This record gives sequence, C-alpha cells and structure tokens, in this order.
Amino acid sequence: MPTVLSPNVSIILLNYNRAEDTIACLQSLRDIYYNNYTIVIVDNASTDDSMKEIDRYLQSKSLECNVYRSPDEAMRSQLPHTRFTVLQTGYNGGYGYGNNIGIQYALKHGADYVLVLNNDTVVDAGFLEPMVRMCEADDTVGIASGKIYCYDRSDVFWFNGGTFNSWTSNIEHVCFDKKDTGQKPPEENTFITGCMWLVPKRVFERVGFINEEFFMYVEDLEYCYRVLKQGFALKVCEESHIWHKVGNASGVQFSAFSVYMMSKNIVLFMKLHFNRFKFCIAVTYIFISRSLRWIKGNKITLLRSHIRGMVDGLIH
Repeated sequence: MPTVLSPNVSIILLNYNRAEDTIACLQSLRDIYYNNYTIVIVDNASTDDSMKEIDRYLQSKSLECNVYRSPDEAMRSQLPHTRFTVLQTGYNGGYGYGNNIGIQYALKHGADYVLVLNNDTVVDAGFLEPMVRMCEADDTVGIASGKIYCYDRSDVFWFNGGTFNSWTSNIEHVCFDKKDTGQKPPEENTFITGCMWLVPKRVFERVGFINEEFFMYVEDLEYCYRVLKQGFALKVCEESHIWHKVGNASGVQFSAFSVYMMSKNIVLFMKLHFNRFKFCIAVTYIFISRSLRWIKGNKITLLRSHIRGMVDGLIH
C-alpha cells in the first residue's frame, strides 16, 4: 500500500559500465510503496554503451527524464525536476566523486533525505518507508541502512550491522554469510556499508560530503567515522531488506586492484584520523594480518598488491 510519509527522498544510483545492473535496480525501485521519491542516475564516464542502454530502458517504459551532459549543466538547469534524472559526470572520479555530484544535485532540488544505493542491488518493495520512519522518529540518526542479503542466496546475510575496531582497523559485517533466522541488528553500529545509506539532509549540512580522495573502498568507513564524531548514530532497520550482487562493482571481489585500493586507503584513513600511537599499532596489525592471509592462501599476486598499497598509502 502507498506510504503516508511525506519527506522527499532522492535515490542516487552510480553507474560505471554496468547498465544491466542499473536497469535491474531501477526495475525493482519502480515497484516500491514509498511514493515521494526521485531517482538520480549518475554515470561516471562509462566507456561502454551504458548510457544508450539506460536511455533505451527509460524510453521503453515511457519514463519522463531529464538528461544532463555535465554536472555544471545539471546544477544550472531551470528545468522542472522530474522523477528520473540522468547525470553524466564526464570523468570517472570514483565512488565519492560520482555520488557527491548526485547528492548535491538532489539537495539543490529539495531532497529531505538522500539514499545512496549501489546499482548492483535489487530492493524489496517496502524497503524505504521503515528507514524514513526510523529517521523521522529519531533526529540523532545520521545514517540508516537495512538488512542486506546476498543476491544469489536470498536468505543469507551480507550485512546486518557493522563494527569497526580502531586498534586493528578491522571492519566486520554482523551475521556475514549466515542464514537469516531472525537475528536483530545491533542497537549501536560503528560502521555502515556504503552499499545503502539513507542520510538526512541535516547530516550533509553538518558533516559535509564523501571524501573523494579514496576513489574506491574505505570511503564509507571514513564518512561513518566523521558522522559518529559529530554525535550522530548509525542504525540498521530490520524491516528494510535489499539484495546485493556481491563484488560486481569491481568485477572480482578480491582482485589485485581491490586489494591494492583497500590497503592503500585504510592507511590513508588512519593517517587522517589516528594519533601517532594508534596509527603505529593499527598499521602494523593490518600489514602483518593481511600479509599472512594472502601467504596462507598462496595468493602471491594479492600479497604484492597489499604491500604496494600500504607503501603507497604511507608515502601518499
């Protein structure tokens, strides 16, 4: 049934060479119960036919849509805001860059909440309203998310809350790879995956936007860390459910590229936020523990990527 809530939610979908995923996500979003929403599809300078495929899909469904060829054009536009917007960045600046452009466009056009959603997800029809209701009831919520399941194992958790240990810099997804038997998410979280964030406008006004220096990986941890430092809470709504095609954003979940970026960016994060004592402990732990992981798995290429990433992070 249609929702009775009225806040305007702008949903940001970032696409890079994965139109098939974006279209599948759009199809699921069109069935949601919440009715006061818009969708901003941000294309990060795809090198394939993504834009043609997305445009073909929107036209086939007769969906009214504004198309902008650059961020400047979008921000200057006086066109009436439509349910769907396609915004081309013209440059692949990574996760933070593309999402920030979408967020700023959404706020300019009256969004009360911004939902940052991975394009390699599909959503339950009732996923959005419970999160909005949670935020409306508690103005300390800085980021809300939901239960995120594996796409190919629909009752198995990928995320049901998150923790971050600042002494080891380890991130844990609560209930990861476990079947859902009714486990409730933690009341308090120290990490929310950037796969799905519902963020009130007031949080962007106080905390700012996603750090674009990270390009890909760890930027979600860095933003959560700043949100918590500003006194907001991170919450997971157990009535909100989506499914995630794990690893699609970067192709293979543990590629040489992903290992390099994660190792480099966790060092950058620690340099930004830790004192020297905590930094030395955490960076030593990360170097040894992850090196042993790849050595035990005989993943020498990934070991080299890990070491190179940490070195580049240290001298960045």
